Amino acid sequence: MKTRCIGLSEAFLRGNKPQSVGEILAKLAKKSGLGKQLEQAQIWEHWPEIAGPSLHIHGRPQSVRDKTLTIEVDSTVWMNKYAYFKWEILKRINRLAGKELISDVFFVLAE
Repeated sequence: MKTRCIGLSEAFLRGNKPQSVGEILAKLAKKSGLGKQLEQAQIWEHWPEIAGPSLHIHGRPQSVRDKTLTIEVDSTVWMNKYAYFKWEILKRINRLAGKELISDVFFVLAE
């Protein structure tokens, strides 16, 4: 019995309808680590709306690891204010993502 290797383009053409680049990228984003990073990047992009008009000036997202967002804040006073609004910030992020993207927030002082 002879085995035949099918080329990538041949496999895509066989029985599949053509897809737009946007559709392919959307599927790739859902299935890869890149998709997760793109979702998390929305936090940086929408930070002023997420944190609100008074907070976003005094803190900024630093990193996301294991669904925990680390926010760098300007002082201990602002750390306390951020802690007060922690659950509201979480709710806004997850509403923006349409799912639980972040489950906890950790605050660090800016150096």
